Amino acid sequence: MLKRLEMEPQIDPRNKLNALTGREWIRFTKSWFIADGKPSDISHEIDLHPASFPPSMIKEFIEFFTKPGDRVIDPFVGTGSTLVACDECGRQGVGIELYEKYVKTTQARTESPVYQGDAREIIQLMKSRNEKFVLCITSPPYWQILKKKKDYNQQERLQKGLDLKYGEHPKDLGMIEDPENFLFELVDFFNNISDLLEERGHLVIFVQNIRDKGEINPIAFNLGLELNKAKYKFLGERIWLQNQKTLRPYGYPYAFVPNIHHHYALIFQRK
Repeated sequence: MLKRLEMEPQIDPRNKLNALTGREWIRFTKSWFIADGKPSDISHEIDLHPASFPPSMIKEFIEFFTKPGDRVIDPFVGTGSTLVACDECGRQGVGIELYEKYVKTTQARTESPVYQGDAREIIQLMKSRNEKFVLCITSPPYWQILKKKKDYNQQERLQKGLDLKYGEHPKDLGMIEDPENFLFELVDFFNNISDLLEERGHLVIFVQNIRDKGEINPIAFNLGLELNKAKYKFLGERIWLQNQKTLRPYGYPYAFVPNIHHHYALIFQRK
């Protein structure tokens, strides 16, 4: 019998967005996914950051919205997961981070450039130099979420000696107390970033709706609505499920209070 030859998956020549096969493309478009991180994602230095995410997860987004060699920016780069993901898939990553301690951690993980300072100021500098990126992917501060010191998860981090919040820098967007001001600043920030994106470039923002004092602040929903009004077209969302998180008895036995174990990856394209 003749041995059946295995054909290499082919990339459709009409595909100008990425270097994925049809099967890989379709798999990514599933609207929810579980990402608890791989063993290679885990280190004590990364855990020090109170809101890190796994490079293996970010890599999938980068590979979908870019091609090898494309430039990617993360203006809230933290401990550098986005830049590590760029290194792994052959993209040119650039990061911005306000806090020196996280910049040092990022520099220990990658040789990609990291700018320390207020991202709003550095973005203006990049615009003056006419820098361009195919993708901006990031996770901004989730408003007041890191100030809830009575939260079970925060108590666990405190016992381990890990950071409960980024810091006290006055330029930290997470320091803004008024939710309407926070949303305004966030929308203004990402509208400014649109000038750094290539024509029809993409923006991916990881964000949550926040429960505060018994009320839900729909930050993710409002951010999507506002950014869709001017410089971006909202393409949809993917929902990141954190299946490993512990269930807590919130509200029991009196009222429904959700265990929020998911984030929204809001996906936009520059108009």
